[in-house]
Amino acid sequence: MMNIKRLLTLLFAFTVAFLISSCATIQPNQKYFIGTWKAVNVEKIKIPNKPSNTAANAQNNTGEKIDSVELAKQSLRTERQLTRLTVTEQGSIITINANKTGSREFRGKTEHATWNLKNKGTLLLATSKETGKKLSIDIRHINDTSAVVVVDDASLGRLKITYKKEKK
Repeated sequence: MMNIKRLLTLLFAFTVAFLISSCATIQPNQKYFIGTWKAVNVEKIKIPNKPSNTAANAQNNTGEKIDSVELAKQSLRTERQLTRLTVTEQGSIITINANKTGSREFRGKTEHATWNLKNKGTLLLATSKETGKKLSIDIRHINDTSAVVVVDDASLGRLKITYKKEKK
């Protein structure tokens, strides 16, 4: 009777260990991420104007109609912010750690974040530790030496960024 208890306990321990190890799989692209990356090319991706943004039916946050002059001013502000973001990203350095943390260095500043992979390693979700802002990063291509991603900033637009790996 005592041997059966020990055998069942041992079998249970092996089963739990197997389940834990099988659930802790690495995403296909995760092995490439770890390291230091430098942005070498940043492009704005044009998004066609949505019908809801036309002067005839554009509204501000309070639901009031916006005239075409104000809509043009908003569009110009957004375009300038996207241009600044493009310049900021150019030459930025990103370090991604195996413990699902990372940092981005740009203009002498460092921003820290946590990250997680989704969709079989094709979507990276990052959350800034300083601001709490969440970014969705679509991985178009990645290997040992380079990566091409599309960063979607809902308020400004989309950027296509090409990175080269600096260190592993």
